[in-house]
Amino acid sequence: MLVEDAPEGYNDLVRVGQGGFATIYRAHDTRFDRTVALKVLNSQHLNALAQRRFRTECMATGRVSSHPNIVTVYDAGTTSGSRPWLAMEYCPGGSLASKVAAGGPLAVSDVISIGARLCAALSAAHEAGVLHRDVKPANVLLTSYGEPALADFGIASVLIGDDDATETAAYTVVHAAPEILAGGAGSPAADLYSLGSTLYTLLAGKPPFARDSSAGLAPLVSRILANRVPVISQPGVPPELEGLLRRCMAADPRNRPTSAAELGVALEELGRRFASVAIGERTPASRISSRRLLRRLGIASVLLLATLPAWGLTHRAAAPAAEIERPRNIVVVQGPERGELIVSWAMPTRLDVVATVVYQGAGTKARAIVSYRPDPTTLPAATLRGLDSGREVCLSAAHLVAAGDAVNGALSNVVCAVPR
Repeated sequence: MLVEDAPEGYNDLVRVGQGGFATIYRAHDTRFDRTVALKVLNSQHLNALAQRRFRTECMATGRVSSHPNIVTVYDAGTTSGSRPWLAMEYCPGGSLASKVAAGGPLAVSDVISIGARLCAALSAAHEAGVLHRDVKPANVLLTSYGEPALADFGIASVLIGDDDATETAAYTVVHAAPEILAGGAGSPAADLYSLGSTLYTLLAGKPPFARDSSAGLAPLVSRILANRVPVISQPGVPPELEGLLRRCMAADPRNRPTSAAELGVALEELGRRFASVAIGERTPASRISSRRLLRRLGIASVLLLATLPAWGLTHRAAAPAAEIERPRNIVVVQGPERGELIVSWAMPTRLDVVATVVYQGAGTKARAIVSYRPDPTTLPAATLRGLDSGREVCLSAAHLVAAGDAVNGALSNVVCAVPR
């Protein structure tokens, strides 16, 4: 923009972003001696729609920008050339879209953390009567402290008394809920769909329904409406997390989480549980001592040595099976890599369960140990690698239960799958 048309009190403007309605500049706020982001409406869009969109963004951000995971707005005004502008927090980390484009999919733990924080931001917005309506990786910025911050409320819906100030023509199709594409109104459930699509993108490196952009918009919309969400092919994504994102992107809004707060709680719990320990890829059939096993589980070795002198890699129940909780709902699915299977089970209900051992066969060869100590909410899942591709593998599991001076286990049913 022309220097003479810069907002008063701001200098050293450098363009850092360009959108259909506005241009973003990095600028120096001379009054507070800080770097800010200036959003200035483009001169060719100074029509009634753009003016209304600008007023909506001012109202929306004014209601919620004090939240730590929503970009803070400092000031607003009009340039000497009658162009509206907003001065906002400058986020030097760029957007999550840029981060994924430069480095590929993000780590599972990072995505869970980002998701929980964005849920808190959306919950605050929804409670304030604000719908974002364009949640996507490009609208999540990284602050100078590395925190994700929701930005761009330019097409938000703001409840003002009995009226709804909104603009409906600029949502991002690839992250839009099916009901929005079908002409429905925005809702908190639609925001949750877009958040689920965003988190899916961070894990997979691309939006769930995006393919060849040259194919046009119609096939994309058809795929979204069909709602056949592809499996995330990146390794290490827990089934529970992928299932939660699929729930967020359910075709029927009633099947999605009931609120951003509920989704946030689920993500936080999943984050606390996200720790599983895999032992050995193609582990040799040597015996593992009970002392080493207890050290791995973080419990006193004398308990195991007293009752399980020959656990090694074979399972031996030390108490009647009826008295011990067996792993429930054990499921095994193909992993994204060759020779890889992911096994999961229901979280133990007994508080004295200290760990779960996954066996190849009916308790004949231990392949993984998942300890619930020191964290009792560890994710009940394990990834097994180095298996023979195309050959059926049968697995079972047993909980290790510390009961008085004994550590006991009872095998689950055996489930089988074929690694890709």
